[in-house]
Amino acid sequence: MKKNIFLMTLIVCLFSGLLSGQDFDSIRLTRVLKNLKLDKTKIREELCTEKKMPYAEDSYIAVIPVVVEHENDDYVFTVQNYIVITDGNGTIKNKYLDPKNINSDAISLRSFTIDTGLYTIGSNIRAFGVKADFVGSSRPNPYELTTISMYYPENKTFKKILDQFTVNLFHGEWDTRCNGEFEDDRSYIIVEQPKSTHFADLKIKTISVTTVNKDVKGECESKETSKTTYQTLKFRNGLYR
Repeated sequence: MKKNIFLMTLIVCLFSGLLSGQDFDSIRLTRVLKNLKLDKTKIREELCTEKKMPYAEDSYIAVIPVVVEHENDDYVFTVQNYIVITDGNGTIKNKYLDPKNINSDAISLRSFTIDTGLYTIGSNIRAFGVKADFVGSSRPNPYELTTISMYYPENKTFKKILDQFTVNLFHGEWDTRCNGEFEDDRSYIIVEQPKSTHFADLKIKTISVTTVNKDVKGECESKETSKTTYQTLKFRNGLYR
């Protein structure tokens, strides 16, 4: 592989997803904040996101990151997420303040994404995911992380069933020209057949790709190996573990 091709691939890997955010209707956001008794100075507006529910009429899932700590550096902060379902007018149907803090520091919180995949975990229970994307700032030691938390609506709130599980992890070390080694782990959640009285197991398929690059006579040569592993998460004491 030539050096310039490798660098382009690395750049794509590091910055993929920057333009894939889910827009939040500004009028609806204003109404949601009013209903939550929040003002825009108390949230990270650039991280707010919403997505229309494909399986429910006139319903939108939204994530509102509320700032609980903040330093002078704009990239160093801590948030807690309000998870809500609203109608098209911004009236809240379900709301939940996730008690888990999410930190942005040397590894910066880049975005949240709502995942409305086919997570049918039980009889008439369909969950959704909220993915958090993080990126490191070091060029010699690139780092990317995506975690997912999962919820399902119950009464007027939500039940959280998966807490910040790592689904994507990319990291490595190189000389910023060619020589280096990188590890890219991509995990996929497969919902097993639901059982009659219990939640379905979650089967995790992880594909790990290791790439070693060496400069050979001015050409950046790449050697890639991969392996696939599986694990199973079972629902215990209110959470998948």
